[in-house]
Amino acid sequence: MMLVMEIIGGFIFFGILSFLSLIILPSLFGCFGFILFWVVLLSLIIFCSINIGWFLLFAVIIYAALLMRKYSRYQSLPDYDSYLLNNPNAYHDGKASCNVCGSEHLIHSGLYGNQSKSRYYVCLKCKSWLYKFKVI
Repeated sequence: MMLVMEIIGGFIFFGILSFLSLIILPSLFGCFGFILFWVVLLSLIIFCSINIGWFLLFAVIIYAALLMRKYSRYQSLPDYDSYLLNNPNAYHDGKASCNVCGSEHLIHSGLYGNQSKSRYYVCLKCKSWLYKFKVI
């Protein structure tokens, strides 16, 4: 009975955590990550008899490491003015362009999801992170 309660508790906890990751940080996991997460969790519990507590600890550590990596990458980006100052060839016809491939097709993404005020521009062609800005 205790094992069944532990498995149910793990499903509830990781279900909520996965659902929140889909809402808050879709760029880290997304739908594929949600499915992959459940497959790995079930296989570890059933086939390896892993205690759910250790799995929870591992999941939190990995999640925090990915989040810290993304934040440190964002912090290393220049702002718009610095980007144009360091890359004078990245400004054509009144539009900023990618300094790596020269493409003018840029998109901005939120650091912590679509509603985030901390944003950065990414080149659609080469996927390079270009510069950051904050929405007021």
